[in-house]
Amino acid sequence: MQPHAISVEHESAPPGWREVPVRRPDGSRGYREEPLPPDAFLDPQEGDHLIQGTEHDFCVIDLAARLRHHFRNDPTRAVYSDVKIKWGMPGLKEPAPDVAVIPDIRDRDRPRQAFHVPTEGTRPSLVIEVVSPYQDGDETDKVEIYRRAGIAEYLIVKTFEPVGVVNYSVQGYRLVDAGYRPMLPDARGRLLSRATGLEFATEPGHRGVVIVEAATGEPLLGAAALEQRWRQEAEERKQAEDHLQQAKERAERYAKRLRELGIDPEGND
Repeated sequence: MQPHAISVEHESAPPGWREVPVRRPDGSRGYREEPLPPDAFLDPQEGDHLIQGTEHDFCVIDLAARLRHHFRNDPTRAVYSDVKIKWGMPGLKEPAPDVAVIPDIRDRDRPRQAFHVPTEGTRPSLVIEVVSPYQDGDETDKVEIYRRAGIAEYLIVKTFEPVGVVNYSVQGYRLVDAGYRPMLPDARGRLLSRATGLEFATEPGHRGVVIVEAATGEPLLGAAALEQRWRQEAEERKQAEDHLQQAKERAERYAKRLRELGIDPEGND
């Protein structure tokens, strides 16, 4: 099988607008809104406003939340969403992936306006893009961008609504000998990400992407389930703190009563 590499030009601009700085007649500075250029999804700039849709938003947030939770105890692995990647490669467009998993990172939680590959000394090992109806470039141009940038694995999640019910599909590419080759699903329809040790798939009637830890077979909880767990854990911590405070107050009342009776609560003569 030959390595896969495709590049095509967009014929229409994506929906959205860009804020462009201008100088007003009175000399003050301001901004005006202009339609986005055709390559906005491939090379977003500060001030761009891309219209994605609710399902795209749900899927990106859900993927990022689960992956961050999965790697929460590994300070050398970051999961970023909508962060522009600066390759340091002249002429290569610089997208802001929906989700990027980055290994061997230093100071993971330091705020970043963009991720500069040459400065950081590492690059994403897995990039995930969620395709909207206006983003055919995710399946064409970005394949070539991420191949040239040396991204080991690239997953594309598609959402579509044939009869008003949202369905999902996922496909992937793996870098082999400087070329992208399609990732083949196993008998269960799962794509194995070697870069993360996770399996990705879709299931009929399931909203979003199924993610399973390959080594254990355990699924990663969805964003809603994680939020529910966090709320439950927070409530349990509050209850434990309340019980501790109540026990402390009871002990203080008991010690006070002993002192009133002329008894040292410490047991000293």
